[in-house]
Amino acid sequence: MPTFKTANPDSLTAADSAADPGFGPRTKLSAAGGSPSITRVETMLVDVPLGQRTITDSQSSVDSVEFVQVRIDTDAGVTGYGFNWNYSKGLKAAKVMIDECYAPAVIGKPALERHALMKAMHSTTHFIGRVGVARVGLAAMNLALWDIQLKLEEQPLWRHLGPCKTKVKAYNTDGGWLTWSTEELVSDMHRIIDRGFDAVKMKLGRPDPREDFERVKAVRKAIGDRVKLMVDVNTVWDLKTAIVWGRRLEQFDIAWLEEPMHPFDVRAHAELAKALDVPIAVGETIYTLHDFRDYIDQKAVDIVQADVTKLSGIEEWLDVAALGRAYGLSVIPHTNVQHNVHAQLAAATENTPMVECCYESLFDIWENPIRVVDGHYTLPEVPGVGGKLTDAVLEKHRVA
Repeated sequence: MPTFKTANPDSLTAADSAADPGFGPRTKLSAAGGSPSITRVETMLVDVPLGQRTITDSQSSVDSVEFVQVRIDTDAGVTGYGFNWNYSKGLKAAKVMIDECYAPAVIGKPALERHALMKAMHSTTHFIGRVGVARVGLAAMNLALWDIQLKLEEQPLWRHLGPCKTKVKAYNTDGGWLTWSTEELVSDMHRIIDRGFDAVKMKLGRPDPREDFERVKAVRKAIGDRVKLMVDVNTVWDLKTAIVWGRRLEQFDIAWLEEPMHPFDVRAHAELAKALDVPIAVGETIYTLHDFRDYIDQKAVDIVQADVTKLSGIEEWLDVAALGRAYGLSVIPHTNVQHNVHAQLAAATENTPMVECCYESLFDIWENPIRVVDGHYTLPEVPGVGGKLTDAVLEKHRVA
């Protein structure tokens, strides 16, 4: 069996740094050893019920979350776990893509040659899916490959990348759902703030924007001026509606207006950003570095909400974060169930001031789950990405 040794970051040479820009210390192998080879790829489709009341935004009503769990075994005895998720049905398509396209492309290959493996997998589906289902499956594989390397290094992701902070601020969305009455909204916001959160988000996108306006007005009055308040439309407004009601909402000191319009319409977002003072946030349904580049280049975004599970994985997320930093933009990742990964990325990213906290009833579905204490995420010390569902969840809720 190859002998693996974790690199000492203080002993890295200039040649090491030049060969490996931006990713911190890599696993050092013995001269006689090499990367472990991938021996097996297994996928599981899991449908996990929410442990809370059905939640609704302008696009979806959610009472369970689908997961595809990826397991990659190696001949070194190290297993990596990755995942992706969906709050509606259809993730079986990603499972099939992994099973039939990505897994055959990596079996027998060196597990640590992640860039080459990602390229090989992408080449099997690029003609039919550069985004969407193909990207979702690719991200799950990417997380599993990272998990292998981190376990060999015996490090959690945030330590491998090099932390710039030891705790990560959280903001909370779990009290702001669209079907909540105004009284329920206010009550939930108070409950969340009492737990130590000083930033909260609520959903907009009711058929009559005047209802949205009155709900925001009531929440702002209830929580006062010291708590940050964000609003999320989930893409259902057109440009005229976004301009009219965005301007009216500015009086409530909105920290950002999230996903106001169709996410592929960069030009409309640029016009909106020019018309409003409130910052525009996008990223939940943007799948590539190039799309983020276009948003930033056209001054169509102020808050970059890059999601590692919608991009192709950790490398591309880091690329987007670096791009945002070059333009002086904050990167605040869209987060529902992928907090284990996003909190670690945030700890190693200077321009990520906080991470969303949502679907808290599902925190315990993960092995070694992280927590929110006094408004901040704890950071794991267990090696890996943090992407393995518990055996109990896999056994009880597996559907394919």
